[in-house]
Parts: sequence; structure tokens; C-alpha cells
Amino acid sequence: MKRAIQKEFQKSQFNFQHDKPHDFAIYAWQADREKISGFFVFYRFLAAAFFLSVLVANGSISETPTYFFIYLTNLGFIIQTLHLVLSAVVPIEILLQKSNDEDNVKWTFLGRFSWFLYNVTNLISLVISVIYWIALYTPGTGLTAMNFFVHGFNSIMSIGDILVSGRPCRLMHFYQPFVVILAYVAFSAIYWAAGGVNSDGLSYIYPVLNWDNLSLTVPFVTIGMLIILPIVHALLWSLHQLRDYAVRSRMRRKSFSQTGNVGEQNPVFELA
Repeated sequence: MKRAIQKEFQKSQFNFQHDKPHDFAIYAWQADREKISGFFVFYRFLAAAFFLSVLVANGSISETPTYFFIYLTNLGFIIQTLHLVLSAVVPIEILLQKSNDEDNVKWTFLGRFSWFLYNVTNLISLVISVIYWIALYTPGTGLTAMNFFVHGFNSIMSIGDILVSGRPCRLMHFYQPFVVILAYVAFSAIYWAAGGVNSDGLSYIYPVLNWDNLSLTVPFVTIGMLIILPIVHALLWSLHQLRDYAVRSRMRRKSFSQTGNVGEQNPVFELA
């Protein structure tokens, strides 16, 4: 684990360089790391289609469509939907490269942009869910299916996708969701200063981003941006590490059983 953490703070971990494009197109638990599973591609397209249908339905039933794009919930769901759509396209791009008899699969802009959306989606979806259920939801007011989809299932999808996909996560990529969320905070302040109101006619988008009440908003933003977000990102990185640890453990146990070395010491417990 110490080596894994030290590796994360190397300069090379800051960018989008990656020498295994297949990691973005495979099921994490498969043995052949360069084979794209048809079932996994089907899962990708099914997830993209489902989120796209929920996004369209949410927009169509909105009673205040004028204000649809001011809410982080809706913007986050749009980003997550775009992420899932591109995640379905990336395996197809790799398959097309292979069909052209290319010796090495190229790491393209599509893969890099898909990785950026993945990093942003994982953090924002959890932030949206946590803030909604802790600070905004009023118990006893009822819960619609759409409310659950955009404030709960978004996070379930992110966590589930981490566990089944082979995509990596880097600690140094924290700046990506941080910048996106900081941009939204800045937008909420500009929107307030320009006299903007929410769908209820109030002078803020969310109560926790009420710039008329700086005694609440400033501590919330400061603690959230500088403490909570880094912690959540570190937890997401740790979840990726646990997934990779479990995958390596499974693969090595399978290899030992096939070679008759089940009784030998298993080196998988050394985290790389």
C-alpha cells in the first residue's frame, strides 16, 4: 500500500497518459485483459440507454424547465449520462482499431475525455446524494421514483461501475472534479449577484449556497471543498485499490489451482 501511495504522487500521475487502453473497455474481473466482452459492451449500452431515458423523462416532467440547468443535481446527472454514453463508445472504438489490423491500440482523445468524465462523475454523484439526503431532503414529504434516480441511484451506479469496470483512479486527478465543483460554486455566486432566483422564487439555488447568509455558506463551501471533497476522492481511490487487490487475489488463486500450487504462499497480499 505504501508503494501504491508513493506512486500516486509522481508527476506522471497528474496527466491522462495510460499505457493500457483496454482498461477502459473491459470487465475488471476477466482473466484476458485484452479481450472485450460482448456482455460488458451490452451492459455499457444498457446503462447509457437507461440514464439517457431518465434524463429525458426528468426534463420532460419538470414543472419549471426554465430553472432546470441551474441545479447541480441535473447538471451532475447530465455529466453522468454523457460519461456512460462515452463509456459505451470507447470499447467500440478499440474494436474498430483492432478490425483495421492495427498492432497497438491507440490511447485517443475519446478515452482521455471519458476518463475525465469518469473522475468527475464518481465524486459529484456522491456529493449530490450526501448533500441531498443530509441537508435538503425533508422526511415525511414522500419520495418519487425520479427523486430516487437522480439523488440515490446515481451514486449506486457510480459505486457499482467502479467495482465491475477495469478503469483506474488516480489521487492526483482530484483536481478535475474539484475544478468542476468550484466552477459551480462560482456560478451560484454570480447567479445570486445577478439577481437570479430558484424555481420557488428564492434568491439562492440551494439553502447551503445562500450568499445572503455568508455565516452558513462560507463555512459550508470552505469545509466542503478543502476537507470533504479530498476525503471522498481518497475513499474512491481506496475503493479502486480494493477492487484491484481482489481481482489480483482471484486471478492468482485461479492460477495456483491450475498449476497445482494451491498450498504455496500467496503473494497477493502485498499491495503494489
